[in-house]
Amino acid sequence: MPRQQINLDPYRDVIITLFHHGISSDSISRTLESCYNIQVKERTIQSRLRQWGIRKRHQTTTGDEALHARIKMLFIQDRLTDKAMLDILHQEGYGISERTLRRLRCKLGLHSRVSEPEQHQEQDQMQMHMIVSHSRAEEQLV
Repeated sequence: MPRQQINLDPYRDVIITLFHHGISSDSISRTLESCYNIQVKERTIQSRLRQWGIRKRHQTTTGDEALHARIKMLFIQDRLTDKAMLDILHQEGYGISERTLRRLRCKLGLHSRVSEPEQHQEQDQMQMHMIVSHSRAEEQLV
């Protein structure tokens, strides 16, 4: 005889809110038990979230044309840094990480230019790193 399915629809908003606030499925099940006297396994919470189409990651960022247009505007017209763009995008409700922003910016052909002093400093650091690596390799041979 199959198990009776628990109706979690009345608690859907609570579950989704807790999930989006980073609460684990195990903690959500304990919260439901302590607050509503409902015993639900962690896996049941996970399967319901999948059924409801709730995901932790925002998969719309790579295909969201409005977001792409906004990134282009912030980069080209406003000439903002990634950090400044990220702050504005978060204020506008986009759930995007710094890494995703950089990846999308590069995908859109928006490459940041480094000022000349920064470029020289970066080259100096690379040369220093190569010298240190080379001297360590020589020490290992001796």
